[in-house]
Amino acid sequence: MAAKVTTSRMGSLERRLFLLGLGLAAGGGLLTWFCFGVREGLSFLAGAALAGGDLLWLRSTVSTIFSGKLRRSKLRVLAGFGCRLLLIPLCLYAMMRFLFLDVIAAVAGFALFVCSVFVEGILEAFGSSPK
Repeated sequence: MAAKVTTSRMGSLERRLFLLGLGLAAGGGLLTWFCFGVREGLSFLAGAALAGGDLLWLRSTVSTIFSGKLRRSKLRVLAGFGCRLLLIPLCLYAMMRFLFLDVIAAVAGFALFVCSVFVEGILEAFGSSPK
């Protein structure tokens, strides 16, 4: 029974982290757009979209590993994790090189989902986050 409670708690935490990230991305994108211009705002949102996709991919990989029903080979899961780590800088490079996005804004948008983990930690520490 404890495993089911932990699994449901983990699912709600993942959902809150993703929603916090989306909220921060929307707010940060608008703020960047109004303060620095359209190009920088779109760059920020592109970086945030890449980070959101990365977070979803990481969630899928980790849930596959810890599900206990690992049908795929462990080497294949490890290779997928390595591909994810290689695609992050390649996507950022392609966005900046070929789409002429602002480097600082795109990297700031990418770092945004890490900030959602920080915000969730603060909410948990002060008891504001739902249990």
